[in-house]
Parts: sequence; C-alpha cells; structure tokens
Amino acid sequence: MDKFKEDQLAMCERLVGYLGEHEGAIGVSAAAGEQADEVRDLYGQLEGSREGTAKRTEPLTQEAREARKLLLELLPALLGPMTRVAQRLADHDLLAAVTLSSKQLRRLRPLAFIGVAEAVLGSAARADVVPELTRQGLTAAALQPLRAALTTYKAAQPAPRKAINERVLAGAELEDLVDALMDEVRALDQDMKAFKLLNRPLHRGYLQVRKILNSGGNTGGVKP
Repeated sequence: MDKFKEDQLAMCERLVGYLGEHEGAIGVSAAAGEQADEVRDLYGQLEGSREGTAKRTEPLTQEAREARKLLLELLPALLGPMTRVAQRLADHDLLAAVTLSSKQLRRLRPLAFIGVAEAVLGSAARADVVPELTRQGLTAAALQPLRAALTTYKAAQPAPRKAINERVLAGAELEDLVDALMDEVRALDQDMKAFKLLNRPLHRGYLQVRKILNSGGNTGGVKP
C-alpha cells in the first residue's frame, strides 16, 4: 500500500476515535450520527481484513469499470450536440450543465458521475430539446446505447456496506478497501458541515483529526 493511503488509514484511525468520543454530540444530527456509525463500522471491517493476505479480485468491480469506460466514450457524443442545442435555445443553464470535458468526467466519483449522466440524459428528453437533437440525428433510438450503458453502470454499483463486505470476504487489496472507506468519510465531511451552526468547537475538532499527516510531519487540509 502506498504512503498516501497509509496516511489516509492513519487519519481514519484518529477520526474513528474522535467519533467514538463525541458520539452523543454528533448524534444531535441524525444524518451525521448515522454516517459516523457507518464510518466506524467500515473501519472495523477494514482493520479485520488486514489480518489476512490481500489478493486482487476483479469480479466485483470489472463490470462497473467496463460500463464506466463505455459511458466515458459515449457521453461526449451527446455533450457536443447538446452544447449546440443550448446555444440555439439561448439556454445558459443548459449550456453550463453540458459543458464538460472528458477530463472532468474522468475525475468524477461514481455517484457524481451517475448524477451527471442522468442529468444530461434528462435534459436530452426535454420537449424543447428533443426536436433540436433530432435535427442532429440524435433520436431516442440513437441515444439508447448511452441509456443502456448508464443502467448497467448503476446496477454494477453496490451499496457501500455491501461493497466493502464483499471485498473483505473476497480478500480484495487493502487499497480498494481504503478507497471505499474514504468515500464514506467524504460523505461524513458533508454531514459534519452542519455543526458550523450546531456546535462550532465540535466541528473544529473534527477538522483537526480529519487532517492527513504526511511522512514529513506536515499536515494537509481536509482531503477530497
């Protein structure tokens, strides 16, 4: 496991301790309390997996990877024409929504990527957009492969708890488990922002333990 992931895991250990110490205060927000429990539970499962030998297993994620690759190939075929449609309709909101580069798409995490694809396809189904796309040859039938790829990708995304359980049982690489845990920590980051209003000292303490310490002793901010 590379050094950065080791640093992430060390941060998670400190974070889980903080969540346990402040369980009552965090529980003021039901959403934050539930997500904190999720993080603590997944961390415990990850720690248990370290006792065994980690081996790479592909079946759990291979289908999702292939579907994502297909979506990344097909989405630009819709985004380009949608940009032209937005310009013709003088729809600035639509133009902003569909002005996405391939690099930006590749950097999106699974849930955000699904959200973007659904939003673009939803816009493509608008009554005022359909005739414009048809002018460019993009009928509902032409867009079906894109919709099918999105459906496949969504179906290949297991629930976070199920995902990490299956990876632990399969002996997946520890790096993959850390990535799954960090996704849950990032979700908790969003829930904890409410404590800027509810309990500022608690939020400041959270941000402190959420920092990732590197080998040189420096600190990073809250990592995305």
